[in-house]
Amino acid sequence: MGLPAAKHKMTLEDFLTWEAGQPERWEFFNGEALMMAGGSDVHNAISLNTAFGLRAAFSGTRCNVFMSDVRLRLAESDDLFYPDVFVTCSDADRARRQVKEEPVLIAEVLSPSTEAYDRGDKFAAYRRFPGLRTVLFLSQDRAHVECFTRDQGARWILSEASGETARLALPAFGFELALADLYRDLPDAASEADATPN
Repeated sequence: MGLPAAKHKMTLEDFLTWEAGQPERWEFFNGEALMMAGGSDVHNAISLNTAFGLRAAFSGTRCNVFMSDVRLRLAESDDLFYPDVFVTCSDADRARRQVKEEPVLIAEVLSPSTEAYDRGDKFAAYRRFPGLRTVLFLSQDRAHVECFTRDQGARWILSEASGETARLALPAFGFELALADLYRDLPDAASEADATPN
């Protein structure tokens, strides 16, 4: 999701009442409403591929995969986020319709305009979810994924995979994702530029 484009201080209750009438998508972080800029077609394709890949990997389990239409709430601070993709395996989250609270995996597709926010304040907030085990950062301009895994000592361990022939291990869940699947069928910017009328 895009970089916050505007900020307004308010309480969570005020935010929820106000947001209901807004046409744009907003996150709520540190008492501020943050308007999220729209993503590109490449961003959307990588997010969709990631959701499909995770859904296949978690098939047959009680885990569910969600995309950025579903909100994620950090209960301890009432922060609200729209991750690009996330996974939750809790019965309580299955019963919640509007918002989920117990992610085990979050994936964000990076771009130059969003990377500092995603890696900085947002990642710091994500690490406060008690049951979160993995955070993925997917590059938008090349086949490259960073996987941060929380170990038994609550330390975050980084592993990486690069290139479309590579496979990304997710040690917290015991499976791998092929980067060829995560980066398949991306829009061709050169072809689109050629097709644009002068």
